[in-house]
Amino acid sequence: MKKLIAIISVLAAGFIGTAKADITMSAGSNLEMQSIGSSTNLSIGGSLGFAFSQDLGNGITVTMSGLSFGNDVAVADNIATGGITTTTGTVLNATGTVLYTNASGMVGGGAASANIAVVNHAAVTTNVMIASVSHTGSIDSDAFEQISFASANGTLTYGADVEIDYADLGVGDVLSSDLTDTGLGTASSALSLGATTGNGIQYATSFGGSSLTIGYLMKNASGADFFDTSASGNSNTMAIKTAVPVGPLSATIGYTSDNTASATNNTFGISTSMAAGNGTLSVAYVSSDNQTADVTQASAKYATTLGSASLAVGYSTTDATGSSNTNLMTATISQSVGTGASVFAEFVNRDGVSSGETSAVLLGSSFAF
Repeated sequence: MKKLIAIISVLAAGFIGTAKADITMSAGSNLEMQSIGSSTNLSIGGSLGFAFSQDLGNGITVTMSGLSFGNDVAVADNIATGGITTTTGTVLNATGTVLYTNASGMVGGGAASANIAVVNHAAVTTNVMIASVSHTGSIDSDAFEQISFASANGTLTYGADVEIDYADLGVGDVLSSDLTDTGLGTASSALSLGATTGNGIQYATSFGGSSLTIGYLMKNASGADFFDTSASGNSNTMAIKTAVPVGPLSATIGYTSDNTASATNNTFGISTSMAAGNGTLSVAYVSSDNQTADVTQASAKYATTLGSASLAVGYSTTDATGSSNTNLMTATISQSVGTGASVFAEFVNRDGVSSGETSAVLLGSSFAF
């Protein structure tokens, strides 16, 4: 399929007189089974995406995110959502007795139909009732929401769904599947990051052995393109992140300030990692203050390999003012079974929940095409 798309791209470029554009495609599929309490849940999902890039010939490369479709347990914005709506109407007989309404079905027996049209039957007066079905949902394929300009000095990105959650540096959650912790009880203490996705810009650069990323959201609400970002009521978010080498360590520091009225949230995070034994040890600390409670989170992760399998174990403890601590332990192991294919297992345990399940196990497989 990749070769076919490449051929089509070259032929199309030949017709319009240019062959500079590069088109890439990615696709994947997964099958997962979760065991939580007395329930067993199954998820089958997949993804398909396209991206485009072009070298302008002046040291700048332009990259644009293309169509992206997804269908899994974390689906958000990618498939149609909503319900069924029907027109209202009532069918009467010649004496005025109700024979049919699209809410209660046939009077005296018979199933209601989602689509029905009755026009002047002998048993019906001149009343006409047409019940129809329409879908109130929408399809957002996440297409063309970001464009990036990369040069030797750095990369500038603009988009309607830019994420600048730079202070979210916790390392205790090593889970790769969104199904693994689905259904767990709500945590008593949870870290709040504020509004960190929206219409804005991001600039990333590096110098020496350090890197610097700066982000600014002109409108900190995701999922839409806002043309008047200065309108009354618009809220913004700014963020900065830097990564610097500190001897044998690699340290990352991030800060995010959400300026939403009556919901200001300032978050600071720091993480570091170093080689330890046959793997890598990472630790992190995140602190957030908002209108409702101050929250702190400390976390650690150890990642290594066992033969050809990858293993990671993570732990975090979160403390919100006025609430009991919530502790999270996660673990995952993954084994390649061929090019682009792997099988994996994940475990999660969360204590400090108000109610509900506290642990779950997941088995899964993934395929990249």
